[in-house]
Amino acid sequence: MTQRIDPGVDGENRTTPDARTRGRGSTLVRVGLTVICVGLLAMWIYAFFFAEKKAAYRVDDDAWRERAESICVAARTERLDLVDTDGGYIADPTPEQAIERAAIVDQATNILEQQLADIVAVQPASDRDRSLVSEYEAFWKILIADRRDYTDQLRAYDLSPYSETAVEGGPVTNVLIDFAVVNLMSSCAPPDELGTGG
Repeated sequence: MTQRIDPGVDGENRTTPDARTRGRGSTLVRVGLTVICVGLLAMWIYAFFFAEKKAAYRVDDDAWRERAESICVAARTERLDLVDTDGGYIADPTPEQAIERAAIVDQATNILEQQLADIVAVQPASDRDRSLVSEYEAFWKILIADRRDYTDQLRAYDLSPYSETAVEGGPVTNVLIDFAVVNLMSSCAPPDELGTGG
Protein backbone atom coordinates (compact mmCIF):
# COMPACT_ATOMS: atom_id res chain seq x y z
CA MET A 1 0.00 0.00 0.00
CA THR A 2 1.38 3.47 -0.93
CA GLN A 3 1.73 6.14 1.73
CA ARG A 4 -0.58 9.08 1.17
CA ILE A 5 1.10 12.47 0.98
CA ASP A 6 -0.71 15.60 2.08
CA PRO A 7 0.75 18.62 0.25
CA GLY A 8 -0.40 21.06 2.98
CA VAL A 9 -1.11 24.74 2.57
CA ASP A 10 2.48 25.83 2.06
CA GLY A 11 3.13 23.19 -0.58
CA GLU A 12 5.33 21.09 1.78
CA ASN A 13 4.73 17.35 1.61
CA ARG A 14 3.45 15.94 4.89
CA THR A 15 2.57 12.44 6.01
CA THR A 16 -0.98 11.78 7.13
CA PRO A 17 -1.79 11.58 10.90
CA ASP A 18 -2.02 7.74 10.63
CA ALA A 19 1.55 7.50 9.37
CA ARG A 20 2.83 9.87 12.07
CA THR A 21 1.10 7.78 14.77
CA ARG A 22 2.70 4.59 13.45
CA GLY A 23 6.10 6.26 13.42
CA ARG A 24 5.75 7.41 17.04
CA GLY A 25 4.65 3.88 18.09
CA SER A 26 7.72 2.21 16.60
CA THR A 27 9.97 4.86 18.18
CA LEU A 28 8.43 4.14 21.60
CA VAL A 29 9.02 0.40 21.10
CA ARG A 30 12.68 1.03 20.19
CA VAL A 31 13.17 3.29 23.21
CA GLY A 32 11.48 0.73 25.49
CA LEU A 33 13.68 -2.12 24.22
CA THR A 34 16.80 0.03 24.61
CA VAL A 35 15.88 0.81 28.24
CA ILE A 36 15.32 -2.91 28.96
CA CYS A 37 18.66 -3.87 27.37
CA VAL A 38 20.55 -1.18 29.29
CA GLY A 39 18.85 -2.32 32.52
CA LEU A 40 19.84 -5.97 31.94
CA LEU A 41 23.40 -4.97 31.12
CA ALA A 42 23.60 -2.90 34.32
CA MET A 43 22.26 -5.84 36.35
CA TRP A 44 24.92 -8.21 34.97
CA ILE A 45 27.72 -5.68 35.48
CA TYR A 46 26.60 -5.29 39.10
CA ALA A 47 26.34 -9.06 39.58
CA PHE A 48 29.83 -9.76 38.21
CA PHE A 49 31.77 -6.80 39.56
CA PHE A 50 30.02 -5.24 42.55
CA ALA A 51 27.66 -7.75 44.23
CA GLU A 52 28.84 -9.67 47.29
CA LYS A 53 30.35 -12.96 46.15
CA LYS A 54 29.45 -14.92 49.29
CA ALA A 55 27.63 -18.21 48.58
CA ALA A 56 24.13 -18.41 49.96
CA TYR A 57 24.97 -21.12 52.54
CA ARG A 58 28.50 -19.99 53.43
CA VAL A 59 29.10 -19.70 57.19
CA ASP A 60 31.72 -17.05 57.98
CA ASP A 61 32.87 -18.61 61.26
CA ASP A 62 35.91 -20.70 60.25
CA ALA A 63 36.21 -22.34 63.67
CA TRP A 64 32.59 -23.54 63.50
CA ARG A 65 33.11 -25.02 60.04
CA GLU A 66 36.34 -26.79 61.03
CA ARG A 67 34.73 -28.19 64.17
CA ALA A 68 31.73 -29.47 62.17
CA GLU A 69 34.00 -31.20 59.65
CA SER A 70 35.94 -32.98 62.42
CA ILE A 71 32.65 -34.21 63.94
CA CYS A 72 31.53 -35.52 60.56
CA VAL A 73 34.84 -37.30 59.92
CA ALA A 74 34.43 -39.25 63.18
CA ALA A 75 30.76 -40.01 62.47
CA ARG A 76 31.55 -41.21 58.97
CA THR A 77 34.15 -43.65 60.30
CA GLU A 78 31.60 -44.95 62.80
CA ARG A 79 28.98 -45.44 60.05
CA LEU A 80 31.41 -47.28 57.78
CA ASP A 81 32.10 -49.77 60.57
CA LEU A 82 28.42 -50.77 60.54
CA VAL A 83 28.21 -52.53 57.24
CA ASP A 84 30.01 -55.35 55.51
CA THR A 85 28.99 -55.00 51.87
CA ASP A 86 31.34 -57.69 50.56
CA GLY A 87 28.32 -59.84 49.75
CA GLY A 88 27.09 -57.25 47.27
CA TYR A 89 23.67 -55.71 46.85
CA ILE A 90 20.71 -58.04 47.40
CA ALA A 91 18.14 -57.27 44.67
CA ASP A 92 15.29 -59.32 46.16
CA PRO A 93 15.78 -59.53 49.91
CA THR A 94 13.75 -61.86 52.07
CA PRO A 95 11.60 -60.29 54.81
CA GLU A 96 14.36 -61.13 57.28
CA GLN A 97 16.99 -59.42 55.12
CA ALA A 98 14.73 -56.36 54.76
CA ILE A 99 14.43 -56.16 58.55
CA GLU A 100 18.21 -56.53 58.90
CA ARG A 101 18.71 -53.73 56.37
CA ALA A 102 16.25 -51.56 58.33
CA ALA A 103 18.27 -52.15 61.50
CA ILE A 104 21.49 -51.06 59.77
CA VAL A 105 19.84 -47.95 58.31
CA ASP A 106 18.48 -47.09 61.76
CA GLN A 107 21.93 -47.43 63.34
CA ALA A 108 23.43 -45.21 60.65
CA THR A 109 20.62 -42.70 61.19
CA ASN A 110 21.27 -42.72 64.94
CA ILE A 111 24.87 -41.76 64.20
CA LEU A 112 23.71 -38.98 61.86
CA GLU A 113 21.31 -37.71 64.51
CA GLN A 114 24.11 -37.55 67.07
CA GLN A 115 26.39 -35.92 64.49
CA LEU A 116 23.80 -33.18 63.96
CA ALA A 117 23.31 -32.67 67.70
CA ASP A 118 27.07 -32.33 68.19
CA ILE A 119 27.42 -29.88 65.29
CA VAL A 120 24.65 -27.53 66.44
CA ALA A 121 25.60 -27.77 70.13
CA VAL A 122 28.10 -24.98 69.52
CA GLN A 123 26.72 -22.06 67.53
CA PRO A 124 28.72 -19.65 65.35
CA ALA A 125 29.19 -16.04 66.41
CA SER A 126 27.06 -13.93 64.06
CA ASP A 127 23.28 -13.77 63.73
CA ARG A 128 23.54 -14.51 60.02
CA ASP A 129 25.65 -17.64 60.63
CA ARG A 130 23.30 -18.83 63.36
CA SER A 131 20.38 -18.41 60.97
CA LEU A 132 22.18 -20.53 58.36
CA VAL A 133 22.95 -23.23 60.92
CA SER A 134 19.30 -23.24 61.95
CA GLU A 135 18.30 -23.84 58.30
CA TYR A 136 20.94 -26.55 58.04
CA GLU A 137 19.58 -28.27 61.13
CA ALA A 138 16.01 -28.11 59.76
CA PHE A 139 17.07 -29.71 56.46
CA TRP A 140 18.92 -32.48 58.30
CA LYS A 141 15.83 -33.18 60.40
CA ILE A 142 13.82 -33.61 57.19
CA LEU A 143 16.40 -36.10 55.92
CA ILE A 144 16.44 -38.00 59.21
CA ALA A 145 12.62 -38.25 59.15
CA ASP A 146 12.82 -39.59 55.56
CA ARG A 147 15.28 -42.24 56.69
CA ARG A 148 12.99 -43.28 59.57
CA ASP A 149 10.08 -43.55 57.12
CA TYR A 150 12.23 -45.78 54.93
CA THR A 151 13.02 -48.21 57.75
CA ASP A 152 9.32 -48.39 58.64
CA GLN A 153 8.70 -49.24 54.99
CA LEU A 154 11.37 -51.99 55.02
CA ARG A 155 9.96 -53.53 58.19
CA ALA A 156 6.58 -53.69 56.46
CA TYR A 157 8.38 -55.51 53.61
CA ASP A 158 7.67 -52.68 51.21
CA LEU A 159 10.70 -52.76 48.93
CA SER A 160 10.02 -49.45 47.18
CA PRO A 161 13.22 -47.45 46.67
CA TYR A 162 14.40 -45.03 49.32
CA SER A 163 13.09 -41.54 48.55
CA GLU A 164 13.51 -38.08 50.03
CA THR A 165 11.40 -35.01 50.59
CA ALA A 166 11.72 -32.42 47.81
CA VAL A 167 13.23 -29.10 48.88
CA GLU A 168 13.84 -26.24 46.43
CA GLY A 169 12.93 -28.45 43.49
CA GLY A 170 15.10 -31.47 44.35
CA PRO A 171 15.75 -34.03 47.10
CA VAL A 172 16.74 -32.52 50.46
CA THR A 173 20.16 -34.16 50.05
CA ASN A 174 20.99 -31.62 47.31
CA VAL A 175 20.66 -28.68 49.72
CA LEU A 176 22.78 -30.46 52.34
CA ILE A 177 25.46 -31.24 49.75
CA ASP A 178 25.49 -27.57 48.69
CA PHE A 179 25.93 -26.54 52.33
CA ALA A 180 28.76 -29.06 52.83
CA VAL A 181 30.57 -27.98 49.65
CA VAL A 182 30.52 -24.21 50.21
CA ASN A 183 31.59 -24.64 53.85
CA LEU A 184 34.45 -27.06 53.06
CA MET A 185 32.72 -29.74 55.16
CA SER A 186 32.91 -32.61 52.66
CA SER A 187 32.55 -35.29 55.34
CA CYS A 188 29.22 -33.72 56.34
CA ALA A 189 27.62 -34.47 52.98
CA PRO A 190 24.66 -36.81 53.54
CA PRO A 191 25.27 -40.52 52.95
CA ASP A 192 23.19 -43.04 51.03
CA GLU A 193 20.48 -44.86 52.95
CA LEU A 194 22.89 -47.35 54.52
CA GLY A 195 25.09 -44.54 55.70
CA THR A 196 28.08 -45.64 53.63
CA GLY A 197 28.34 -42.63 51.32
CA GLY A 198 29.10 -39.02 52.15
